[in-house]
Order: sequence, then C-alpha cells, then structure tokens
Amino acid sequence: MARRQEQWLAVGRARRAHGVHGDVLVEIVTDFPERMAPGVTVGFGESQPDRYLTVHALRHHKGCWLLSLDGVRDRRAAEQLVPAWVFLAAQERSSLPENYYYEHELVGCRCRAPDGADLGQVAELLDLGGGTLLRVTTDGGREVLVPFRSPIVVRVDLASAVIHLDPPAGLFSGDAL
Repeated sequence: MARRQEQWLAVGRARRAHGVHGDVLVEIVTDFPERMAPGVTVGFGESQPDRYLTVHALRHHKGCWLLSLDGVRDRRAAEQLVPAWVFLAAQERSSLPENYYYEHELVGCRCRAPDGADLGQVAELLDLGGGTLLRVTTDGGREVLVPFRSPIVVRVDLASAVIHLDPPAGLFSGDAL
C-alpha cells in the first residue's frame, strides 16, 4: 500500500467504466505514459489521491488506458472511480519549461482580474485544437472559456492557487462586441 506522505502527480483522468468486468477508461495526461504498468500502485482522487489501487492489467484503447485494477471487478465499482484524477507516485518531478504547468495544478485555481476582483474557478482545461482553454465557472454559475495564453494569462501563482488574468472587455460580463 502506498504511503500518504509520498508526492503524487496526475497522469490521467478516469473518464468512464468500460465493459462489465470493472475496467476503467483513463484519458492520458502525461508525457511519460510508459510509467503506467501492471503491478504499479495508482491513486484516485481530486487534488490528491484518497484511494489507492494496484494495476492488475493495462491495455490501450483509442489513445487511452484501459485499466484493470485489483479489487475492482464489476462495472459499479469502476463507476465509483469516475471522474477522479489518476495519480502515480512522483519519482523525481521533472522540471517544466517556464510558463508550463501540470493540468491538475491549474484545476481548482481561482481567477483574478487586474483590479483583484474574483472571476471564478478553473473547472477544467480543454484542448479543442486551437490551443488550451481554461473553463472557468463564475460564482454565478456561468461558464467562460478563457484562452490560456499571454497577454490574457498574466501570471500563475501556484502557491496561492490563483491565476491572474487580464481578459478582453466583455469576456466575463457577456457584452463583448
């Protein structure tokens, strides 16, 4: 069993149960997918793992992993893992180039305007082919898609979980031309 004090990195997102034998379809979000292998302990959770399971078998399906996990033997048990992040214990965290971030580090961050006003919380990152977008949910429940690029994203402060934005006029108020 993995120890909770270990550092974990998100490597995938459990998207759905697959079949009736407890397999879980996992979207791969790591540049090092070869670390996922049978016998490896994985964590499931939101910002950090809160459930630990061992990979029994692994196969690839349409660009995703299909994981068979020890102790997960039916569809109902697999569905309980969705939509959690899938974590692997960090070996040696690779340093990223400047202004690059792991997706799980950005999800949950608060977004702030230049005047300090709270704009909402990052719900997920989307890559729709034209670049990465932050899906920000405002406190009023609206969803706003924000391009994750300069000059809109001014600064990311992971220590305080805040992304400082300078959005174009109307992006959050809904009155864009």
